[in-house]
Amino acid sequence: MDSLYTRYAGALISLAMEDNDLEGYRSDIKDLRQAIKENEGILDVLSSAFIEFDEKERIIDNFYPGRVNIRNFLKIVVRNNRSRYLIKILNEFIEECNEYLNIKDGTIYSVRKLDEKEIERVEKGIEKRLSCRVELVNVIDERLIGGIKVIVDDKIFDGSIKNKVEKLKDSLVKGGA
Repeated sequence: MDSLYTRYAGALISLAMEDNDLEGYRSDIKDLRQAIKENEGILDVLSSAFIEFDEKERIIDNFYPGRVNIRNFLKIVVRNNRSRYLIKILNEFIEECNEYLNIKDGTIYSVRKLDEKEIERVEKGIEKRLSCRVELVNVIDERLIGGIKVIVDDKIFDGSIKNKVEKLKDSLVKGGA
């Protein structure tokens, strides 16, 4: 099934390259993916055998008024009865774009919601260390006590108070042995 996601994602990448706007398509697809996740029933409707394709096209037009090429792509996916795979196709597209554009997605954990400037400052610091563009999503984790923890791919940058306390505890235990 992986090749199905790759084929559809590749077709969408070809459209983006044709329009010379891979970055713009990536942004639009991320927004579309988020909208689908927030409207869980949309994939059930688009997958339904009881709804005619013309009606599904109208639903797509209303749900996604953005780029015509992306809207038409959605219609092809629906027409080919691949709606239930749409999130995986969009994820594959984003992964391929990230690879092409040298972008890494990651998560920044904090005890409170960080503002855009704080996130951007952390992104810039991580970008220097990884030599690529980094885009972070903020997730609240009250177990950290304070500070932040960033995970990008398999790399962890832990500046949380919880981590510092654990390191201190470990050094005390080793020193006391």
